[in-house]
This record gives sequence, C-alpha cells and structure tokens, in this order.
Amino acid sequence: MIFSSKGGVSPIIATVLLIAFAVALGAVVMNWGKGFVETTAKDAQDRSSLDMACQQNIELSVKEISNTPKICYNNTATPAYIEAILENSGTDDITGMQFVIFDSSDNMNISQNSSVSIVAGGVSNKLHIEHNLGAGVIQQIKFIPMVKPRGSSISQLCSKNGLVIDDISECSN
Repeated sequence: MIFSSKGGVSPIIATVLLIAFAVALGAVVMNWGKGFVETTAKDAQDRSSLDMACQQNIELSVKEISNTPKICYNNTATPAYIEAILENSGTDDITGMQFVIFDSSDNMNISQNSSVSIVAGGVSNKLHIEHNLGAGVIQQIKFIPMVKPRGSSISQLCSKNGLVIDDISECSN
C-alpha cells in the first residue's frame, strides 16, 4: 500500500492547535462582548440619570395664593383654554411640559410645549394652554414635566412624575 505508515498529528501539536483555536475564538467573543457591554452600560446610565432627575429632583405643584390654587379653565372662549401657574420646588430645572386634558365626556387632548421652563425653586409665568375639547367641563389635567438629565442635551419626559389636577374651576372674567 502507498499509505501504509500510520502517522498522524502528534498529540502535542493537536493540543497546541486546539489551544490556539480556543484563544482566537475567545478573542473574537470578548471583542464583540466589549461593545455590547459598553452600549448596555451607557443605556442603563442614561435611564438611571433620567429616573434620578425625575423622581428626586422635580417637585411640581400648582401655585396657591391665599389658599386658592392658580388654575382655571374657560371653554366659552375661542379657542378654549386652561390657565395655570406652576411651581417647581425641586433642584433641577424643568425644560418643557406636556399637557394631557380630559373633559366630562372622556375626550382627551394632548399637547406639548418645549418653551415652558421653570427653574429649580421657581414659579412659571401664567401658562395659557389651548385645547380643542369644546364646551364640556374639564375634569382633569396632567402636567408632565420635561428635564435634561445631567450629561444630556435633549429634554425628556418624566412620564411617571406628572402632576394630576382633578379639581379645576371655571375662570372668572
């Protein structure tokens, strides 16, 4: 026979080849995993920063003067509107606001205003919030603040930290 010698790869060479293959495969996995872990860590840090700003650093309330809340609605005007003065007792600035309004017929109006800003410890100017709900009685408004978390240049909604007002009276003219 032509191939009668029973030679093969020696055990030492086979072991070295297996170790080299394992090291190369490990390097590929580690390189891929590094990018994945860095991206996941940055996303978690961004969410944590937003949660911290929303939950601990924003305290939104309706300004009261002589025990009278400064919020009312007028549905006879065109367009209908809500007026409110808000106070931020927190330590971070509010950089915008989303408004969710419900009327007595369960109609809803959502609007957002990125020009509403309330400095930490400050009070807003009188907000004039127009809506298209018609002549129904306003039942509820939810003010959802927007903040710029530390290290971010984009304002984000604090959807879990909204101020809900259920008792809104008509504006007296």
